[in-house]
Amino acid sequence: MKDLPENIDDIYFDICKKLIRKTGTDPNIQFVDGTKIEANAHKNSFVYRKRIENAMEKLYSDISKEIMSLNISYGYSYQISNHYCSLEIWFIVQYLMEVMVHENITIEYGKGHHRSDMQKRYDTLIGYAMRLTEYELWLNVIGERQSCSKSDHDATFMATKWDYYNRSGVTRPCYNIQIAVSGGLIVNCEVYQNPGDTTTWAPFMNRFHDKYGYYPKNPAADAGYGSYDNYLFNICHGINLVQKFPMYGKEKDPAFKKRTYNLLNWPVNKDGFKVCPEGRTFSIREKDDYRNTRCGNLMITQNFTEPRHCEGCPHKNECLSKFNKCGYRKVRRNVVSEELQEEARKQLGTEEGKQLKTQRTIQAEGAFGIIKQDMKFTRFHRRGMKNVKMEFLLVCLGYNLRKYHYWYQRQLKSDLNKQMS
Repeated sequence: MKDLPENIDDIYFDICKKLIRKTGTDPNIQFVDGTKIEANAHKNSFVYRKRIENAMEKLYSDISKEIMSLNISYGYSYQISNHYCSLEIWFIVQYLMEVMVHENITIEYGKGHHRSDMQKRYDTLIGYAMRLTEYELWLNVIGERQSCSKSDHDATFMATKWDYYNRSGVTRPCYNIQIAVSGGLIVNCEVYQNPGDTTTWAPFMNRFHDKYGYYPKNPAADAGYGSYDNYLFNICHGINLVQKFPMYGKEKDPAFKKRTYNLLNWPVNKDGFKVCPEGRTFSIREKDDYRNTRCGNLMITQNFTEPRHCEGCPHKNECLSKFNKCGYRKVRRNVVSEELQEEARKQLGTEEGKQLKTQRTIQAEGAFGIIKQDMKFTRFHRRGMKNVKMEFLLVCLGYNLRKYHYWYQRQLKSDLNKQMS
């Protein structure tokens, strides 16, 4: 078991490839989904980045006040800044100790003992240094995440759908599990630390390419994967856009269509401009917003307004958001994103696309149902990313062997029936 975390990838994918050949499965058609599995960590062992950063800001202010008082009282020239490193404070603490030793200042502790002014400052700064060191340690452990667990540093606190302690959706230490099911077999699986599924798409597809030598043609997925970055990734690697985008399901929802002032329900005229329910055309282009996405792709958002700035509109108050400070409606459009979504809408609307949408809920959700309900795997027993990944790949391997056994038994039964007939 000690060597298995290093070799589990090779073992898993070697067996997967053999099962794919035996069953005749086509991995070009696969169904991707993710879920959160609870880590082997205490539910109250949370460490949040935002809390640490807020505490550090207050600590920096206290350190500045103490250093300023120290400089004034003793004529020192320690630099005062808005940000400190724990090592800087430890250097000051060390110097104060050397001063007390050199001047034969007795260090006193306990009730009834009087501490000198130098010792009081030393004790205060050593407390600040210890707190700052602890904050820096936890920020280093968290890395690019927003949280971690004290019991399992690699686990991240994620919002779960159900909590068995108080029967509500709360955050718990979890790992984000991603699987790709093809022909009933889990042909690709991985463990991630980020809560959202959107950012796992590119590394998950790259993992499949590294192990099989090609990208899948039709990996169907739900709306959590259909983002601007992921669609561009698919186009660059020859993957069809058979992943729903966030508002795909709402477009045909009768209740959503009744929301008159939602931009998605506004028609587009022949010139490509949005037309509001009052018949006003948003044709004045104010400005363009440029930004780079998390994956480094350029995103350009166009801002359009109506020529009269909604003046005299009887439904202006209903149409405007309470956060709108300019006093008139604006239309923000990303032309590239709209084209990508239109292509995804077209591919998902074909007969093949409809079959993929139906099979995704059956195969991907069905696989998680078997793993969680039948195999009773709802929580990890090991800690640390390597050990957790090994545990999950072993579970997926057991799932695949079980599926292959059922397939083999059906083949034997079919061959026997043919011989008897």
